[in-house]
Amino acid sequence: MLENYFGLIEALFVFGLAVAFYVWQRADLKKENEKAKAKAEVEAPKASDDTAD
Repeated sequence: MLENYFGLIEALFVFGLAVAFYVWQRADLKKENEKAKAKAEVEAPKASDDTAD
């Protein structure tokens, strides 16, 4: 009887894995975008100072 549910259980595991990977990638992308924005804010004043000469 339980063997009838193994396919459903496996599908739930695979779907859960896909959702977890999506959440992980979204968090990583958000973190990298914040790093890039902070780096651009630090470099922007340097660039404007160089053109003032």
